[in-house]
Amino acid sequence: MTNDIDTSLLRALTAVARLGSINRAAAELGRSQPALSLQLRKLEQHYGQLLLQRSTRGVTLTAAGQALLPFAERIVGLTEQMLPSAPAADRLRCRVGLIEDVVSHHLPQVLADFAATHPGLQLEVRVAPGRELSTAYSRGELDVLIANPRLCGLAQRPSWLVECALPWLAAGGQCPEVAELPLVLFAAPCSWRDAMLHALQLAGQPYRVVFESSSLLAVQAALEAGLGIGALLPDATRGGLAPLPAGRLPALPPVPLALYRHPERAGDDSLDRLSRLFFRELSRLAA
Repeated sequence: MTNDIDTSLLRALTAVARLGSINRAAAELGRSQPALSLQLRKLEQHYGQLLLQRSTRGVTLTAAGQALLPFAERIVGLTEQMLPSAPAADRLRCRVGLIEDVVSHHLPQVLADFAATHPGLQLEVRVAPGRELSTAYSRGELDVLIANPRLCGLAQRPSWLVECALPWLAAGGQCPEVAELPLVLFAAPCSWRDAMLHALQLAGQPYRVVFESSSLLAVQAALEAGLGIGALLPDATRGGLAPLPAGRLPALPPVPLALYRHPERAGDDSLDRLSRLFFRELSRLAA
């Protein structure tokens, strides 16, 4: 008995996950709908679990399908690189701008996977504040930008938009029982800082700022050290940081994150793949 798997089955899964429809996926892959459905059933039999949930609105992945998808995308991407000649687009530069808030656990893996499956493409990543990145994007210095659409000041409509939860966090998830709440904040100007202070003021909760920095790593370190409480995207939690119990403090509004694609690279397949990887990871944080 062997655990080997036909990569065409994995390609079928990735296409359906991306397009949300077996019919559209079949058309893209040049197969009939019954043939693609048969491949998907074979994959489910091999995996031993239900991978797709079908409804009148389309097809979505089950929890097992979501767990398998990153591996399927990686394997399919690697097999594409085994072809004798890579597409011309893979020999171009791909310049990505990221705000520091989203550079945590999963997005570095997105970049690593993309670089591994596109060895002929020069990947350049710039991490900076949103205003600085949007200026660079407007000057044509970036091909892809992920930033807060409320702060980057771009008139262009983003390719996609997600809203990510912003939980209160503390070391061990413990909120200190003191009269004045010790806060760990990002330095101004910062929309998260404003949201935190506004929520506490509306709730009548006294507070004092014990630590502030413009660096995500510094804010994380202060929270891990137990200096106070703060708020970060769920993906940025580490080192014993955990959300406070529900209702302990007023809820914070979700953080919008948008991906912008430079119009001059609109038909670039490599950027399409990178954008889908980013969207998949950030969607896991959606509120």
